[in-house]
Amino acid sequence: MPKKTKPEFVRFNTIKDYLKEKEKMRSAVDAVNSLTSRFNSLIETVIERAVTLAKARKRTTILAEDMKEALEKTVGKKHLAWEELLQEILLQTPIDLGNLSKGITKYIEDHQK
Repeated sequence: MPKKTKPEFVRFNTIKDYLKEKEKMRSAVDAVNSLTSRFNSLIETVIERAVTLAKARKRTTILAEDMKEALEKTVGKKHLAWEELLQEILLQTPIDLGNLSKGITKYIEDHQK
């Protein structure tokens, strides 16, 4: 059975050449390999999630909204001020808001003991 290779979206030489030409810096092979490996894995994960979202919505085409949502779920984690967090929470569906409320209530109950 042939060995399944990982897709190479970001290529080693692209990063290496960019660093040399644009930044006028040399780079260690393991540094570039680490970066390309992480980005390739991340891109693959985002694509897999976008495919899942499109299929769940009964489509055979991945739309920008699928890709955006998959990207946000994969790498869109950032620390927000409470006002920004509130704005993000208010964008959720009523069902998700109910689940969030239950989760917060459970967290408070667990930590009051």
